[in-house]
Amino acid sequence: MCSELWKEIEQLQIKLHDTVLRKGVNSPETIRASKLFREKMDEFQRYKTKSVKQTLFLKE
Repeated sequence: MCSELWKEIEQLQIKLHDTVLRKGVNSPETIRASKLFREKMDEFQRYKTKSVKQTLFLKE
């Protein structure tokens, strides 16, 4: 799960970078790409936090 999620994040980051270069920072397409990237990063953070909590719980 984690590696798949990270691959998605990398792909979205490349798309965001390309969109900024082609359309500019304030274009609607860039804003959409940025939103998708942030949402996926948030999902990754939630996954990592959950994994750490589960690991700590199992150690107790």
